[in-house]
Amino acid sequence: MKRFFIIFAAILLVSVSAFAQSKTPLKGDVNEDGVVDVADITAIIAIMKNGGGTGESTTYYWYVGHENPMNMTSITPLPSNDASEGAGWRTIGTTLPTYSKTNPLWNSSDYITTATSKSTMYVALPSDTIKSRNDITGSDVTGDGWTIGTTKKTLNGVQYTIWTSINNKKSFSETLY
Repeated sequence: MKRFFIIFAAILLVSVSAFAQSKTPLKGDVNEDGVVDVADITAIIAIMKNGGGTGESTTYYWYVGHENPMNMTSITPLPSNDASEGAGWRTIGTTLPTYSKTNPLWNSSDYITTATSKSTMYVALPSDTIKSRNDITGSDVTGDGWTIGTTKKTLNGVQYTIWTSINNKKSFSETLY
């Protein structure tokens, strides 16, 4: 494997002089800095280390709405997490915080109107530990009005637990933590 990288590095470095004056993309310029050098080999190793990815961080979201997330193939986040935006994917961030009664993911006082008429509602959460909770006692109320989330869907490399409303709804007013 070491021999491969040495040969590969030599090929990349030799090709620099041939393409240095060209405006076309350089073969081997993996990091697109306009030069084929050792930094490109480092970029290739990083790509291989990350299983073909570029090492970008994971972004976590949560969803509330009437479209079943099991039928979705991608996440399109709302511009902000404001309740007035209605149904859709809301951004959590690049880390998944520990939520609590004093630091909820969503507060029930922020009603989200998700439709004009009542129908089955879905909530997708990036962790089994985040649940709908009673505002006063903090007890788990996911079985009270929601199915127990055993359905899983992976989107953007994150596995989401999907909750389904037992009753038809047109607004979301749960506390999640």
